[in-house]
Amino acid sequence: MTIDPTRAQFLSRGAKGGLALVAGGSVLGLAVGQAGAQTPSDVEIAKLAATAELLAIDFYTRALRSRKFAGDERRYLAEARANERAHYAALAKLLGPGAPKGVSFRYPRGAFGSRLAVARLGVALETAFVGAYLGAVTALSSNELKATAATIAANESQHLSVLSEIAKDDPVGPAFPKALTAAQATRAVTPFLAA
Repeated sequence: MTIDPTRAQFLSRGAKGGLALVAGGSVLGLAVGQAGAQTPSDVEIAKLAATAELLAIDFYTRALRSRKFAGDERRYLAEARANERAHYAALAKLLGPGAPKGVSFRYPRGAFGSRLAVARLGVALETAFVGAYLGAVTALSSNELKATAATIAANESQHLSVLSEIAKDDPVGPAFPKALTAAQATRAVTPFLAA
């Protein structure tokens, strides 16, 4: 049985309240909707973004290994993976030794069983990534991190467009993609972290 997460299902996953994202042995805790909760720091947001980039790298690697794509689509997947590696490297450089690494991921059963399943999962992931980076632009204090988040958001949007075309979804998307808070982005990524 193939599980086909839609964008809405993907973005609504996760528990309400405090969340902890385990990344490479460190815990990134983000408070959600609690009175008096602290706003996530730039370092916490950057660690979340770096973890999302590791997820993207893993997704594109598995998509390529699935052998469901050929020609231009396969080249696109390889180029997208190279982009995600560059995103991670930029964030890891900013974070230094605290950058997440060695993170393992899990996916719904059948996620890589067909070309359409892979593309739909990619659409869900890239939708979350675009939203997370848009939200980060307003949440971050550092102008250097804001600039990094904005440029990565633009690139993730390109990935979303191509995967949407493959999935026979709207490749143009909304005029104003939804920005996600750090807590919403954490909820989107957490279900994919292997325990």
